[in-house]
Amino acid sequence: MNKNTQTDQSPLSVYFCGHECCEPGHSFGPAVRPHYLLHVVLSGEGIYQKDGITYRLKKGSAFLIPPMESTFYKADTENPWTYAWVGFDGKSCPDILSQTCFSNSSIYQVNSEEAGESLISHMKSLLTAFQDSSQNPLLPLGHLLLLFSCMKQPFENKGEDHTHQYLAKAQEYIEKNYTYQIRISDVADYVGIDRTYLYKIFMDKEGISPKEYLLKHRLRIAAQMLCSSAFTVTEIAFSCGFKDAPAFCNYFKKNIGYTPSQFRKINR
Repeated sequence: MNKNTQTDQSPLSVYFCGHECCEPGHSFGPAVRPHYLLHVVLSGEGIYQKDGITYRLKKGSAFLIPPMESTFYKADTENPWTYAWVGFDGKSCPDILSQTCFSNSSIYQVNSEEAGESLISHMKSLLTAFQDSSQNPLLPLGHLLLLFSCMKQPFENKGEDHTHQYLAKAQEYIEKNYTYQIRISDVADYVGIDRTYLYKIFMDKEGISPKEYLLKHRLRIAAQMLCSSAFTVTEIAFSCGFKDAPAFCNYFKKNIGYTPSQFRKINR
């Protein structure tokens, strides 16, 4: 039953949702699905089998069935599970799932009672939203993304071997938010490390501080805009995160060697 009418080219589509209180030993499969199917265990226990591996899952855990992959799952005979499921697909699914635990696994094992309850809460909200999706079809999509947020890709423990991950995440934040009045402390908070450690990583890997990296990125974008657009110097200044045009001009000349107007004239 496909309640939504979105096409296969949609970034993300919720096809259907449901839940079942299973009888002891109730099983399904082996079978394949034409789309993604995510199950969240609301209570009880059961097993999920894929590629010859058997996983025992309990309340708050989840398993993902990818399209056209044969799987089998079965409720426990003494404490059978109740689970809810959501069928979904779309061209953005691989990218979304790559940011979750499902990038390298087909299961999510709950690591705390609080995490399990949060997952179950989001799943129940998704079930309710799907029933009302005729009024607001975006609501189920929002709850599905919240559900994925509970199963995000775990970030490795801090350590010298993982500094490239912190650097990449910091650079990503800067490159997506340079137009705003961000602070280096905002970058550090996003990465999940303290500002001093972030400074050390940038100095070791890039040879400049995070503040200098942010400035250079802003100036790089500004130079591109001067060459390829008709925006005024003031528009470019504010668009690249500078507080005003004079400050932008001073930074630009100090680092590039020309004023913005001179640079635009030379490169055009």
